Amino acid sequence: MKVFSMNDYDWMAAETLEEAKATYLEHTGEDEGTLDDVCEVSAENMAKLQFRREPDEPGPQVCSFQDELDRLVANGAKFPRFFASTEY
Repeated sequence: MKVFSMNDYDWMAAETLEEAKATYLEHTGEDEGTLDDVCEVSAENMAKLQFRREPDEPGPQVCSFQDELDRLVANGAKFPRFFASTEY
């Protein structure tokens, strides 16, 4: 499973870039022309970027993107899925 940066503020988790784009467009209602700079998040950034969990979720409030992705996979989450946003 991979995390893709869709823009400066949204991330999707999916097996492929194509899955990430399709799910993002379905989720947001935007058109494909808005997805010019979509890219996979590097391993280095997966370790650096911070994921903030909802207060009622178990575990630490803040963890790395990699830790959150690992948790989702281990818990059997369905993919592709919206992963994170700075706007929520």
